[in-house]
Amino acid sequence: MSTSVPLSPRAAASCAAATLVAYVGVVHEVVGAQLYPDGPAQFGGALGWHAVGVMGIAAGLLLVAGVLHVLPIPIAALAALIGAMGGIVFVGEALLHGGFHFFAFTLLVACGTLVAAERRRLR
Repeated sequence: MSTSVPLSPRAAASCAAATLVAYVGVVHEVVGAQLYPDGPAQFGGALGWHAVGVMGIAAGLLLVAGVLHVLPIPIAALAALIGAMGGIVFVGEALLHGGFHFFAFTLLVACGTLVAAERRRLR
């Protein structure tokens, strides 16, 4: 019989933020091309487009595994990298097209939450 340990509020918030990263990957795959019809061309075609979506899902699941201590994942480093990529897309969309890329913004906020929570946990 296994015993489950409840998550702390900080770990629960981190897990939710990591789940949002995977969710952005799912949304990228399911509706991304409809929201951004020229998106696949910006990634060099369908293969590049789908690679980004699948990698987003995988990265989110890895972050969840790290938060739950299933795998030894460097949560802060991975989240910072993903957040930076989301930030670049968010700022690029705003400057180049005058748009608000909600899902890139979601990556930025979710990964910022993960980095902040991880830094506090390590103190």
